[in-house]
Amino acid sequence: MKRKVVGTVLSLSLALGAFTVYHSESVVNAESLSSIKKKQQENAKKALDSKAKLDANKSSQAAVEKEIERIDMLSSETDMKVQEKQAEIKKTKDEIAQLKSEIAVVQKRIDERDKLLKERVNSMYESGGAVSYLEVVLGSKDFGDFLDRVLALNMIAEQDRQLLEEQKKDKELLEEKMAAVEKKLINLQKAMQDLQKLQQQLKAQMTEKARLMASLEKEEEQLHAEAHKIENEGALLKAQEDAFRAEQARAAAREKAARESSSGGSAPSMGPVSGNGMIIKPAAGRVSSGFGMRSSGMHEGIDIAQGGTVPIYAAADGTVIKSEYSSSYGNVVYISHSIGGQQWTTVYAHMSSRAVSGGSVSKGQFLGNMGNTGHSFGQHLHFELHKGPWNAGKTNAVNPAAYW
Repeated sequence: MKRKVVGTVLSLSLALGAFTVYHSESVVNAESLSSIKKKQQENAKKALDSKAKLDANKSSQAAVEKEIERIDMLSSETDMKVQEKQAEIKKTKDEIAQLKSEIAVVQKRIDERDKLLKERVNSMYESGGAVSYLEVVLGSKDFGDFLDRVLALNMIAEQDRQLLEEQKKDKELLEEKMAAVEKKLINLQKAMQDLQKLQQQLKAQMTEKARLMASLEKEEEQLHAEAHKIENEGALLKAQEDAFRAEQARAAAREKAARESSSGGSAPSMGPVSGNGMIIKPAAGRVSSGFGMRSSGMHEGIDIAQGGTVPIYAAADGTVIKSEYSSSYGNVVYISHSIGGQQWTTVYAHMSSRAVSGGSVSKGQFLGNMGNTGHSFGQHLHFELHKGPWNAGKTNAVNPAAYW
């Protein structure tokens, strides 16, 4: 009996223990799932918050990019106006110089006549005044001599009259030209003031752009790489393919013409910047940043910097792939080349203006002027050379300095 009771009690104890353990595990599992679910919800919220911040940041950056583009366009227009005003000032100065030269000629004629007229007056004074007809009659030998004397007297009077009339006209002409010079000088002074205002506007625009660029808080190369991954990549690659096909055909035609030409043909029309390598250096100036690694990453090109109006030239014969305004590269031109059967691509970025929009270009042909458009921190040319086609990763980029 005792054994039965003990067995029953033991069974109940085991059952209760098993229930307690099971119940505890269930509670723990439930708590774990709840905790995991809570963390997932928190993570999901964080992810949404992060995405919202990224979207806001992207939107903010897009607004900054748009403003930079507006300032670039405005600056390019102002720069053109500055150049036009400088040309106007030069023309006015040339006109003033020409007028002064003409004034000197007229003044010389006036001075010579003044001398002649003074001599005539002195002569008349010494002879006692004007010769009278009575003196002419009394001094004549005969009537024929009288007529000769009267005719001579009339001719002298006519010459004196013409001399005085010419002197009067020249003095009027002198006054007219002097007045023209005064007017030109006034116009020149106004043009100089307009130029100073335009230059101040340009400086203010560049200062504003620098402020906006600083707000992006990114390195130039990072912006280039990121922007070019999304900027018209598909369209650019397609245009590149078409341009290279056209360039291959043109290259073949050039080679054929060179073989058939007995004189070997004339040298290409090159700009003032040249070289002995495969390509020419596309612009004058110092290399402000070379090809290679930087703290922010790889710099897949060369930066050439110089102040003033600096022309940019095609590095080799080629076909324009694209000529556009890019939010990262500003005014940029892409050119495809076929050199010795090898495809090459050159990129010319941050230009103030673009003189080509498509078609073929010759080595040394003017492409535009150096500028400070797009993601740029000062006037320079960012020049890239790719052995093969251009791609967003810039895996074909090579050091341009090794080829000019």
